[in-house]
Amino acid sequence: MLRIVARVLGVVVALLAIAGLFVEGDHLAGLMNVDLTLDILRIIIAVALLIVGFAKVSLAAVKAVLVIVGVMYVFMGALAFASPSMFGLLPTGFTGFDIAFHLIVGAAAIVLALIPANSRESNSAVPRAAR
Repeated sequence: MLRIVARVLGVVVALLAIAGLFVEGDHLAGLMNVDLTLDILRIIIAVALLIVGFAKVSLAAVKAVLVIVGVMYVFMGALAFASPSMFGLLPTGFTGFDIAFHLIVGAAAIVLALIPANSRESNSAVPRAAR
């Protein structure tokens, strides 16, 4: 299940990053920040999520990436309360939707990564012959 979460989140973040590259200087659909700095960060996050979502890596690696992404998203959402422009890094600034998106997605990623996995999923990165 965690690999599916990483894949879906990776695709969503990648789509936001790609769309953001074509809408610089404004908000995507009037809702989401698409500054270049954020788009570059989204590309890095998407690549990490897609790697652990599709590559044959350990479940611990998938969990680690989900926790790191979750913590980053929660931190960005919380920091946006103090400065929607992230102290000048994001000129168009976070919207309320951005803040809610980052807090909810970040918290969900952390919670899902920390829920104990069933034994079948924990062995999914191990080849059948080694089981």
